[in-house]
Amino acid sequence: MNNALQKPKALDTKADGCWKGPKGHIHVEVKKTNSVRDVRGALLTLAYLIGQEPSKNQAVCVVVETRLSSGRLEEELVRFRQVIHPAIANRIHFLLGKGEAQGHHVNAFGGSMENAPTGFYDWLEELVAKKLQDVYAHQLPPRQIVVAALVQLRLWNASPVTVKYLQETCRVSYPTVAAVLKELAELGWLEDSGERGVRLRNLISGEWMELAREHARQRKVHLFTDPTGQNTPEKMVKRLARLQDTDKLPQTVRIGGVIGASEYFPELDITAAPRLDLCVDRDPSRIAKILDAGLIHKAKPDQRIAVAVHVTSAPLDATRWKSKPTRPWASELECLADLVEMGYTREASEMAIHITATNKEKSTPNE
Repeated sequence: MNNALQKPKALDTKADGCWKGPKGHIHVEVKKTNSVRDVRGALLTLAYLIGQEPSKNQAVCVVVETRLSSGRLEEELVRFRQVIHPAIANRIHFLLGKGEAQGHHVNAFGGSMENAPTGFYDWLEELVAKKLQDVYAHQLPPRQIVVAALVQLRLWNASPVTVKYLQETCRVSYPTVAAVLKELAELGWLEDSGERGVRLRNLISGEWMELAREHARQRKVHLFTDPTGQNTPEKMVKRLARLQDTDKLPQTVRIGGVIGASEYFPELDITAAPRLDLCVDRDPSRIAKILDAGLIHKAKPDQRIAVAVHVTSAPLDATRWKSKPTRPWASELECLADLVEMGYTREASEMAIHITATNKEKSTPNE
């Protein structure tokens, strides 16, 4: 191998997955990237893997959610094959995710790999979905995950919690939790709970609005349009329920926006939901495609938004704090942030006043 290509550390030579077929294994490295350098690193890792294995084994770099074209990846693979041993070169491939991976379609991927074994692409879809889920589960900044958790616990009127609980539940470091608590304490937003733990105090409506604006800024949102114009938010809510009942969509997909806000605040002064807002902790494109295969990413300003998918952290386990099962609604904070994002400032302020009053009613003087 070219001396310019240095062998990566042993820790880096494990692929994301391995398809074990009767005619040989296929090692897979999944990359969600726009960087050619990342692709080169993945190809190098795969070269070292199959260079130590039987000649029937292959390897493929799968690039998803990228601006890199098939032609650019093909060019990179050709150049890479020119600098590695011929015995390895033709066993390394690339595939490009077309953003249509749903329903076991082989054409969800295109690239240099041909005649893949039966069942490989079904397995690959699941691997990519899991990889993207891991990526999207951490898309919300760690600080905001902690803030959202404290807010949710306050809304449930949960008892004070320890720093360790927040670390483990939010999967963040001690310094992150400590920094958030210090910031909230300086704002005067924490209760004086003594040694029992930490909890937000009852907030006023202006403070709820401040939290909602910040949460809306921190989230990532993916907008989808419906070229047919046939879908309505209400129709898609019913479809979502059916898909969750049959385990085709995860229970962590939650309904927010106007529809979710109306569940918490029935007096919400909005006649009809302009779109369906969802909160998810995994690949938003895949969720949208399962909900309706006709949905496409909004690319032009004049396209009407049918579905807005917000990438957030998974909700807290409600079973510790509530006796009733969790409903498929996003939290009050998520719904409030959705209203702010859509420009319903007055309606959001009215909902914030309602949240303030409701939260006070849940609290007792002796807590």
